[in-house]
Amino acid sequence: MYTDFAVRRLPLSVQSLYADLVQKVSPDAPVPGSISIRMVHNVERYYSTERHGAKRIQRYLGPVHDPAIVAMAETIRREEAIAKQRRKNITMLKSAGVQGPSQEVGRILEVMSRADLFERGMVLVGTIAFQTYPILLGYDLSASGMMTQDVDFVAANVSVSIGGRANADADRTAPKSLDMLTLLKRADDSFVGVPNLGRKTYPNKFTATNGLDVELLTPVRKRDEDNPVALSAWGVSAVPLHYLEYLVQDAMPAVALHGAGVPILVPQPARYAVHKLIVAQLRDAHSGKAGKDRVQAKALMEVLDESDPDTVADALDDAISRG
Repeated sequence: MYTDFAVRRLPLSVQSLYADLVQKVSPDAPVPGSISIRMVHNVERYYSTERHGAKRIQRYLGPVHDPAIVAMAETIRREEAIAKQRRKNITMLKSAGVQGPSQEVGRILEVMSRADLFERGMVLVGTIAFQTYPILLGYDLSASGMMTQDVDFVAANVSVSIGGRANADADRTAPKSLDMLTLLKRADDSFVGVPNLGRKTYPNKFTATNGLDVELLTPVRKRDEDNPVALSAWGVSAVPLHYLEYLVQDAMPAVALHGAGVPILVPQPARYAVHKLIVAQLRDAHSGKAGKDRVQAKALMEVLDESDPDTVADALDDAISRG
């Protein structure tokens, strides 16, 4: 059974530390790495060894005689030093009681981020997204029974393809894209795709031996659409659900407290709250998930009514205007 949230303001020092972290964790920044030089075919070449989830990936940068490559290597070295300080700040935030994702979930978010998927429109939703709101809003939203084994993403733009900085395992001849399962295995080797029963499509859900599930969702684009939408470049299908377009509109940046900080996208808190009220009405009245939906909506609305009531009113108006 879900209990009411104990709502209290987080100390200003904690909020300031997180605000500084958000400013310093940029999705455009190079991935921190350890720089090495190897002799290949009588040419000295720079490599960067980077952490992607549970894996260490060696990425080829270029020959050492190229000034642009030298500058890139130095930038990655500096980023590694900056990342060490960010890790210390994240440890301080957690010591102050700010909740971060579990190690397993953090690794998933990291591999998604390092493949540039959040930059390309992917949005983290569900309870894992809700866990980012306390520090974003400056309030402690402590509650019992809020753990989850589900990590849900919305592919708001189904035309994107996986690529970015995570796509070169060893050198520039590596494949230009990764399917979702290969990417998730960087977080946990035990991930497997769950077949869509009776449908010859890519899996939309992946599960690991620790019970963690990852599912991809997408907004409904046609009224009668209920079949999974195949994203062939990702080797995955996305399940179309109503009201997701409303939920992820104007998604906002956040930083997951994992490693040196993981830049992600989450729904606007007011939209998340209203969406949870809508979803709770559609679930079985006695469903435990319906209870969780209402508790999360209530907590966010109480905080927003105090800190920014207009955002709740605007989110409600928008939902009503959509019917």
